[in-house]
Amino acid sequence: MDADGNVLTKPAQRTVAAFAETHASTKALAALKAKGDKATPAERRELFLAELKLGLIKAADIQARADAVALTDIDKALVAGKLVDAEIAEVMAGARANGPEKTAEALVAIHKSGRKPSADVAPTYWIQLLNHAAKHKDGALADEAYAALEAKLGKDKAAERAFTGWKKLRDAAQAK
Repeated sequence: MDADGNVLTKPAQRTVAAFAETHASTKALAALKAKGDKATPAERRELFLAELKLGLIKAADIQARADAVALTDIDKALVAGKLVDAEIAEVMAGARANGPEKTAEALVAIHKSGRKPSADVAPTYWIQLLNHAAKHKDGALADEAYAALEAKLGKDKAAERAFTGWKKLRDAAQAK
């Protein structure tokens, strides 16, 4: 939260390390914002990337903001991933209205297009893909989704029980 009471972001996880990392990021963000028009091009780039990583830029504004600063290839890959994240979020926002099957099909279409989400994408994306893979016996997709969940949540003690179910889904996708 900034001095005006605006929520800047929420920690990615509920751990002391995540809170400390988020605090450091938002502190740096506040310092960059304070520079305003006096910021150098490098500082404007840093501000854009900080806001992008913290999820503070509206999906519709990401590309325009990216075009306004000089980005490295790594930065461009992050922007591309965040654009995919925004598309995934839009699909997930309509999940209740569209139903699970239509939602899963839209997510699979995004995935099969070859565009990759950022590492920050919500685990629900991978869970939806895993459920779809189990239902349609798509072993390769199930392996990829399970591996992504393992990479993102594998060390999270709170997810241990969920992994039992996800392993069953992965196994079901392998069965022919």
